[in-house]
Amino acid sequence: MRFHSAACAAVLSAAASASAFSFSPLAVPSTTARNNGHVSFAAPTRPAFGLLSNTLTISSTSHAQPSSTSLNLAAGGGPEALEDYIATLSNTESKLSSKLQNPKLVKLAGAAALPLSYVVGAAMTPSRRLAARAVGGVITAVTAGGVGKSFVEEDVRRSCPAAIAKRLFELGVDDANISDGIARLQEDYGVDDEDFLGMCTEVYAVYLAGMAKNPLAKTAELKELASLKAALDLDNQQTGQAHADAAAAFYRDVTRFTSIDELDDEGHPDRVSLDKLLFLSERAFRQGGETDEAFTFEFSRVAKALGGLSVNEALERAKDVATPFYERALASTRAKLNSGAVSADMLSRARGTLGIEDVEAKDMHIEAFGREVRSQLGLPEDDDEDDMDDYNEYQDKRVETVAEVKKKLDAMKAEEETKEVEDTSDIKFTSGAFDTLTKLQDVLGLSDEDADYEISAATVDYWRNTALSAIEDAIAKTKTPAKAWEVIQSRQKELYLKDSSMKDMMTSMVMQALGRPLEKVNGFARVNNAAATYDGLVDAIAAKETCKDVLKEAGWSEFEDFEEACFDPSDNASACGFLTNQDRHNMYQIFFTRSVKTDEDGTKDISEESYGLMKELRGMLGVSEEEGVGQIRNFFGPELQIVLTDATEEILRGNTTDALLTNLKENVDKVINDYKLDEEMVRSYAGPLYNRAVEEIGSNTPGGIPSVEEVETLSFLRTLLNISEEETYDVHLTTFGTAYKKAIKEALGTTGVIREEYREPLDDLRARLGMSDEAAKEIYMEAIGERMKPMVEFISNEMERLVLTKDQLAQKRGTDFGEDYFKDGSKASGKLGLGTDGNIMSDIMTLIDFYIENGIVQKEVVGTKKIEKKIPADEEGGEEKTITEEEPIYESTYPITATGMGCIDTQVAELCYRQFVVSSFTDQSPNAARYEASKATFGGILGLTAEKMEEIGSNIGGMVYDNYITQAMATKSALDQQDMMFLANMQGKLGISAEKGEEMLLDTQKKIISEEASALFDSGSATPEKVKEFREKCNSMGMDLETDVGLTKSRLVNMFSMEITPGIDSGEITMDSADVLAEIQESLGLTEEEGEEVVAGLITERANGILADIVGCMLRGMDAVAVESMEKLVQYAAFVDGDLGLNVEESNANKAFNLFESKDWTGVDTKVVEKQKSLLKTAFGMSA
Repeated sequence: MRFHSAACAAVLSAAASASAFSFSPLAVPSTTARNNGHVSFAAPTRPAFGLLSNTLTISSTSHAQPSSTSLNLAAGGGPEALEDYIATLSNTESKLSSKLQNPKLVKLAGAAALPLSYVVGAAMTPSRRLAARAVGGVITAVTAGGVGKSFVEEDVRRSCPAAIAKRLFELGVDDANISDGIARLQEDYGVDDEDFLGMCTEVYAVYLAGMAKNPLAKTAELKELASLKAALDLDNQQTGQAHADAAAAFYRDVTRFTSIDELDDEGHPDRVSLDKLLFLSERAFRQGGETDEAFTFEFSRVAKALGGLSVNEALERAKDVATPFYERALASTRAKLNSGAVSADMLSRARGTLGIEDVEAKDMHIEAFGREVRSQLGLPEDDDEDDMDDYNEYQDKRVETVAEVKKKLDAMKAEEETKEVEDTSDIKFTSGAFDTLTKLQDVLGLSDEDADYEISAATVDYWRNTALSAIEDAIAKTKTPAKAWEVIQSRQKELYLKDSSMKDMMTSMVMQALGRPLEKVNGFARVNNAAATYDGLVDAIAAKETCKDVLKEAGWSEFEDFEEACFDPSDNASACGFLTNQDRHNMYQIFFTRSVKTDEDGTKDISEESYGLMKELRGMLGVSEEEGVGQIRNFFGPELQIVLTDATEEILRGNTTDALLTNLKENVDKVINDYKLDEEMVRSYAGPLYNRAVEEIGSNTPGGIPSVEEVETLSFLRTLLNISEEETYDVHLTTFGTAYKKAIKEALGTTGVIREEYREPLDDLRARLGMSDEAAKEIYMEAIGERMKPMVEFISNEMERLVLTKDQLAQKRGTDFGEDYFKDGSKASGKLGLGTDGNIMSDIMTLIDFYIENGIVQKEVVGTKKIEKKIPADEEGGEEKTITEEEPIYESTYPITATGMGCIDTQVAELCYRQFVVSSFTDQSPNAARYEASKATFGGILGLTAEKMEEIGSNIGGMVYDNYITQAMATKSALDQQDMMFLANMQGKLGISAEKGEEMLLDTQKKIISEEASALFDSGSATPEKVKEFREKCNSMGMDLETDVGLTKSRLVNMFSMEITPGIDSGEITMDSADVLAEIQESLGLTEEEGEEVVAGLITERANGILADIVGCMLRGMDAVAVESMEKLVQYAAFVDGDLGLNVEESNANKAFNLFESKDWTGVDTKVVEKQKSLLKTAFGMSA
């Protein structure tokens, strides 16, 4: 501790008695006794309510033993704690402080020892001039027992905390002058800032511990704690330290007398006090504006001090303290709702004060709203019904046997059935309840969905009682459906239930009302009580209809399919959802069996009414229509089987008449109509009977072809069984297909072509055999294919023999067919280089004729095209009209192909087609036109696509074009009209498209020109004239020298240089000849920059040589020759505006220019003269 520098060390006068000021330095708090700023509580006394009275003791590193006295806190509350704190300090006063109560005197006593009489007088009249008087007094030594400076300082340090506490206690934490009053104490006691803040922190901890002593939390304490912080002028860090110290000491105090298990009990007073301390700490830190990181740090210290709690656990416990406050605020809001004194903003401020989060607040708001709903209904706010009471009462009781379980369940069921339903019709909202609830909803900030849910949760059970009672009255016929709905709707309005929720609730009520009779009936069905089951199900069906009528009054479209909405067996909540699949089918089986009646003749029958009831019952029990039909089929199927079998056998006996058919059909129809059998069921029995009849006729018929009488018998049978002819195609194909195929093969004969006179009988046979056109056509194609296969195989074998070597033929495969068409491996020969030996054209044409004459090629429409037609004038002098029509585009298809049958592979098929095309092209006989017209047909028979056929034709055409054009251009520079006509003719013969023909022509020309270019440049015989001729030839043919001919850029540059050099040297090409240069450059495909670069390089090269000539001539005195060279140099300089890049010595330049200037300029235009002189000066590098 630091005091004024004017003070000097001294002792009090001998007149002061040593015993009068004796004190123990460890008896009261001392700022020098703080250990890292932490406060500890000594052993307290035990209050009556179980909490500890804390005694604030300061631990010091300079004193090994604790104080022998205790500072006991009050039983609860901050002021009480301060009072006890002050009292404790008063009981441990020092000698000096007991005599000198004024701290200013005590402070001055440390500066100079004063006579006792003066000190007493000064104590009575303290002033700021006291220091001067004290210093001016006589400073003398005192006898033993006097008080020295160190004792004075210690007393000041011990008295200041008590003074702070006393001022807080006297003025209160919320006094307007409290902050200044406490601050003045620092000056009065001469305590420095650090130690004074430590004292204030200590007092804060005492006050906080006192507040925690009282387990009853009050919201005012939050403001009180904030005021305390402001009065003591503590920052957040010092406040956090105070809370941590108070928590550590408080927990240590509590656990001296309370066990950890007791503290786990949320209702224990000490646990409540700990939670209150957590709450006060959490609020103090949050309201202090701490950052999240700082808050977590400070609060974790408090949590850890209170038993090692985690931050989350401590926050939950603090929240539990805050929640009751907010609940009371909500209760107050409800109570003052209609007074206008409450608002949403007030609740928002309360949440901010208490630290209630929005999510938790919403739950509390909803709960408060629910309480108000129950209050407005006249019900207790808390629902005291405990659904677990019965379970808890009997959960420890066990039964011994299954019989006991059943007995117990039966008793419970009987009790439930006999239990009277409580009348809740008088439970409804009071007058004005709607307005009250609306106001409360707005104040609480609840959505319509939340408010509606709470209203529904409180009222829906009462509505259900009314709705269920009304529906049951309607089922019992004591109320009409309209009246029942009126009661239900009225009850809805009384209980403020929304229309949007009514559909689901009504569905639930209907399912509950209908589930009861079904449950009862199921009990009868399980014990095979058929009569009771039948009657119960009839009643259940009637009840269902009544429920439908009730719902119709509501006008809801969702219930138009009532069974689907209320009787879903997969939904446990539906009316039949509680029934097992076996139970449902068992009930339906019993009902079905009871619905079948037997008349006096033993004929079984089901009435129309019973059919209707069974349909309704299927919908209620979730039995599908298929299952219902199966039930009927299983029961009445044997009856139908008997009558159909008897009728079929009677028809098959022959001698069938219309009367017989009529009588048999009446018998069959009677069974169908009596038992309400559906068409699908009849067809399932009739189909197998007809199939057996067809098979029987087929097996007993010679040759497999039925007689006319047998065909008529089958027709009668189809009429009897109500089977269409189309339905019998499959069985007729299976039975009679072999006979039809045999007839086709016989019709083919030795020629392989079915003659016209046989085609109509074959069609008659197809109709007689009862086969469809598609099936007959398929059989026809099979027969044709079997006949065609050996023909194709022969052609394939011949082709392999013609083109393969012996080794290849042995392997039956070739890998490179290229141009080697012949078995000896020789090069193709003959006209135009195409081989034509080994002609198998006659065999191919036989195959084509077979295919066409048997009508195998089919025409299919693949699109349409528009054509213009001219219509003559209607009368003389009229105008001719042109109209546009659409015509179909046909494409030939080949249902049977050689590759499709697998009798020839793709490579051989392509080879056969290639050979056929070559032969048709080279043949000069009268068959040439026929061959050419059959190319596409043969390709289709082989199974080649149009693209593949064009590719093969193009390959052949490429060779033809190549050979012909090469021969033609060997004697001429370009193809003439006759050549083009020949190529066009070849194009048609080979089936090459116009685009493809043009492409082939261009490719051949490119090839020829490329070969010519190679010969010209590679031989070294190129001259400017030949280069020009070659260039012009390529241009006339429209070929690009680089992309089409394949010349490189460097070769094109050389051609340009070679062609222009003679013209530049001779003067034929000048600056006035720019068009000539541009034409050559563009025809060679060079850019303007590339052309200029060539010219510039050429000029520069020539200029250096001429300069050497000029200098040499001048040295030899050959001035005239030098002038001629200079004229040449000027000619070159004109191309580059004189900038030839020459390096000329000044003397040579001047001499040469003088010679040039002195030449004869007679007849030369003055401007030309000046221009030439200027160019020469520029070339020589002379100034203008």
